[in-house]
Amino acid sequence: MIEQSFPPARQDTVPGLCSVICTTYNHANYSRAAIESIISQDFRPIEIVVVDDGSTDGNVGIIRTALEGSGVTHLIIEQENTGNVAMNANRALAAARGEFFLLTSLDDILLPDCISSKMELMAADSSLVMVGNSMHAEVDHADKITKPRIPNPVFGNEDASAAELREVEFVNIGTYFLQGTAFRADMLAAIGGFEEDVAGDDLVLRTKVWDYLIDSPKRRFLFLPQPGFAYRKHTENLHRNIHRQLRTVLDWRDRYFPGRPMPDLPRGWALNYFNQCLDNRDQEALDALLAVSPEIAQIFANHRSTWNYRRRAVKLSLRRFFRLATGSQSAK
Repeated sequence: MIEQSFPPARQDTVPGLCSVICTTYNHANYSRAAIESIISQDFRPIEIVVVDDGSTDGNVGIIRTALEGSGVTHLIIEQENTGNVAMNANRALAAARGEFFLLTSLDDILLPDCISSKMELMAADSSLVMVGNSMHAEVDHADKITKPRIPNPVFGNEDASAAELREVEFVNIGTYFLQGTAFRADMLAAIGGFEEDVAGDDLVLRTKVWDYLIDSPKRRFLFLPQPGFAYRKHTENLHRNIHRQLRTVLDWRDRYFPGRPMPDLPRGWALNYFNQCLDNRDQEALDALLAVSPEIAQIFANHRSTWNYRRRAVKLSLRRFFRLATGSQSAK
């Protein structure tokens, strides 16, 4: 374990204040829309705390311009690139002064009542430590909502216990999005925020929250049956890197679910990637994935012995043979 950036030793929490915690890196194409979606929220008081992880695309200037004249208290923390999302989020949490924290990334957009819908409930019930959403939306590169209501894994399980949802987290590699979710600051401080020495910032924090709620039955959580934010799909999304995804899942599994086999979902990711490598005859990419973990290599070894794999390999060999044969005939 390494020394955490959060929680801080300070005692200057502002009652009723919601601190919107923003992490960002090279989001110049999206950060203005993200900041404007926060400013336009119908809840006050809020503050905006941004950690920019060494952007090189003019992102910070765009954020500053978007915040100028907004009347919203804000803090922008600039730093050299770390690539450590958990550390960056903890630095923002440590600088925030709110009684409540709401997390987001500056490539996503908060929907209009994202904050107020949660603050009203949390202000009225001191036992309520987390309010999230069981659905989210998707937005494209032009800020157009392309899918207005997408169920999260927690959808349909909103009344489940924390222990049950911890299992949903394991099976589905998620329950809800951290973006747009509101937490009491004292609860995040109690669990120590994000873990900076292991990949999977969102998986890890959610699992720590479930563990806390299992151990604190008098503290409550709630999921609203509507989207709270719009997730932006673009080519820079971290989840698109299969090596990172699988390494993240393994690290998280080893720390919080030791001894359990890899869930079926990431196992399916690996199998699909194996088949892509076979289709593309990309041995280098395959070798790189097998090097991620002996467990991944064993999944591939087992896969090679299946009838589906052998049938696929035969089909590809026949296709290559006929292409070569056709090419030879054409050359005559």
